[in-house]
Amino acid sequence: MSAPARTVIPPMATQALPLLGHTLPMWRDPMPFLLEQHALAPVVRLRLGPKLVHLVTRPGPVRQVLVTEQHRFDKGGPFVDAARTLIGDGLGTCSAEDHRYQRPLMNEAFRRPCIDSYTTAMVECAEDMVASWQPGQIVDVCREMRRLACRALTRTLFSDPAQARLTLEIEEAYTVLMPGMWWQMVIPVGLVHKAPLPANRRFARARVTARSLIGRMVAAYRARGAGLGDGLSLIMSARDERGRGFTDDEVCDQIATLMIGGIPATADLLAWFFCVLSQDGTVEKELHGEADAVLGGRAPAHDDVSRLPRLGRALTETLRLYPSVSVLSRKVTRPVRLDGAALSPGDEVMFSPYCLHRDADVFPDPERFCPDRWLPGQVHQEQREAFIPFGSGTRKCIGDTYGMTEATLAAAVVMSRVRLAKVPGTPDAAPLLRMTLSPVPLKLTVEPRGIRDQGHQEAADGTTALRCPVHPAAD
Repeated sequence: MSAPARTVIPPMATQALPLLGHTLPMWRDPMPFLLEQHALAPVVRLRLGPKLVHLVTRPGPVRQVLVTEQHRFDKGGPFVDAARTLIGDGLGTCSAEDHRYQRPLMNEAFRRPCIDSYTTAMVECAEDMVASWQPGQIVDVCREMRRLACRALTRTLFSDPAQARLTLEIEEAYTVLMPGMWWQMVIPVGLVHKAPLPANRRFARARVTARSLIGRMVAAYRARGAGLGDGLSLIMSARDERGRGFTDDEVCDQIATLMIGGIPATADLLAWFFCVLSQDGTVEKELHGEADAVLGGRAPAHDDVSRLPRLGRALTETLRLYPSVSVLSRKVTRPVRLDGAALSPGDEVMFSPYCLHRDADVFPDPERFCPDRWLPGQVHQEQREAFIPFGSGTRKCIGDTYGMTEATLAAAVVMSRVRLAKVPGTPDAAPLLRMTLSPVPLKLTVEPRGIRDQGHQEAADGTTALRCPVHPAAD
């Protein structure tokens, strides 16, 4: 008879303060703080105000949470609970039971043929952005990429020209909501957020406004009757095997989920990508060479995504180092053991893709930006399982293919037209986590470029590998 498994009491995280617990370091500089805790144990206890959260720091136990024992967990925890205050019970925040109903309906808008049909709008938005830049202009890359991602998502969701005016209004509402949500996540104390403070009032107004704007869009489509073949039309017309579809309120939840998930995720990926390129001319030159050889100066199309493998690997490596969603949470629904730590129903767990992607046992020399990690035949199973920028299991992000397609096409448009060069004397961008992980500050200079010489075509034919510059550590 085997001996019972030994129960381990996880250590308490460092830097705790009276009453606040670990709220201050989580707000002030969360990524270095979480990396420090990853060195302690596979499971570490955190206190966010009065709430106890278990930080899971190893790929194996995280895979238990997301895949092999996902039936013992559900969406929940401080981050998901705060998100529900904004987007309701859409696909990103709903319970496992609701997810089994919602996911097949939402899949209708994210099938491969649908994504292919969206690419024309994605490319047009990227070309409009580049056309608005002037030679020598210094652009705020994070802001530009957020505008691009918002415009592209809105055009693929809402193709009715009569509703174009809502784009800017929705974007403005979400610029207030995103940082406000992060504050609610790290201080999960209701009384604090109900206090009559200016920030709380702005957040409350923005939440009501965003919901109202989306509701107007859904009502306009309902009144129109005939579908347009865009994302909103497909979501509204989707039916399950019993003929059930989403109510208008449920459609609003789904659109809010796509807005809050889709805009920053793609924008941050592109911003970090151009940040990395601005720091290494060799990688930049090789990717420009691939874009020139494949596109020859024309606009990219959906078929070109697979013809730009170097770009795909570079974007994947960017996601490894800088996943937009860098902290996730779940709630325990059935008793479970994670690396010896016994958790009970109601316990909350948290894990960080940003930190997991820097596990030196899985990704050697983890701070090094090296797209060749992702060459065919070079990736082993443990790396595939530990790489979770979009989550994993049945709750993996529905927009992963959409986001990567948009990022690839937008990056190809920009690289074939201009260089985004580092401004001499400016500080390097650093990760700032406010709901998503953005490079701040990131202002780059627009430099026009044309088709490069034939020497770069060797870099695009797949016979040479991207050299791997050392990327500065996150801290």
